[in-house]
Amino acid sequence: MPASNPATPESPRPLTGSVFDREFWQGESSWMVVAEIGKILVIYLLLRFAVYRLIDKVLLPVLAHGEKRIEPAQASRIKTLAGLVKSSLGYILNFVFGIMILRALRLDPIPLLTTASVAGLAVGFGAQKLVKDMISGFFILLENQYGIGDYVTIGVVTGTVEEIGLRTTRLRDDVGKLYILSNGDISSVCNQSRGAVASFIEIGVASTADMDHVVEIINQAGEELAREQPDLGLAGPPTVQGLGAMDAAKLTLRVSCPVIAPARLTAAQIALRGLIHQRLGESSVWLA
Repeated sequence: MPASNPATPESPRPLTGSVFDREFWQGESSWMVVAEIGKILVIYLLLRFAVYRLIDKVLLPVLAHGEKRIEPAQASRIKTLAGLVKSSLGYILNFVFGIMILRALRLDPIPLLTTASVAGLAVGFGAQKLVKDMISGFFILLENQYGIGDYVTIGVVTGTVEEIGLRTTRLRDDVGKLYILSNGDISSVCNQSRGAVASFIEIGVASTADMDHVVEIINQAGEELAREQPDLGLAGPPTVQGLGAMDAAKLTLRVSCPVIAPARLTAAQIALRGLIHQRLGESSVWLA
């Protein structure tokens, strides 16, 4: 009688098919699917936590590096950038680990990716302008080209920045008109708020006037204006720079009017002209 072979334990049958097959969840090795998905989710949560902590502890200090005092607009810019980076990395992690979970469930992600690619291509053609605006907005924020409250010239529009978004920038000009500009259309920016802006006015006096006396009066008026009206944002007391022009009837003096806040330039020039006119009149100096 032939000897019978001792019974050997049957090895777990590998899973076949997909999650929609009944046999998929039958057998001793079905728990491996749950274990694999659990492992993927744990890795996903740990990696997401690590990435977000890295952004908060490394990216934010780097963006704020060199700022002695962070203004509210600067803090808003940094917060917007951090949120954008977090969202982008979150979408990437969701996509990668979503594919891994599909594979763990024995689902083929290729048809889904193909369909998504075709749909994304169609949407991409229609949203090229939107993508361009958002990418431009990201670099405007990243490079800090201008901030909320800055006085800028973009194209033919000059005004104060009221809002910076990923898609649009809002400017309000000197007469109160609100302009909404697409970030993708912004090719050049003149930011007038990153330092004092030099400007000049011209004062004409009679050619027979005592030049030294006139210069002294105007310089005193400039010091008075800077002292009495700090809200004008003068970078320093206006002073006479010299003789700009002359003829037989009048002498034209060039007077500096530097301002820190360009939006107040017109107001500063008007106030300076009025005060100089008043002080010269009190000294019986004839304007020409």
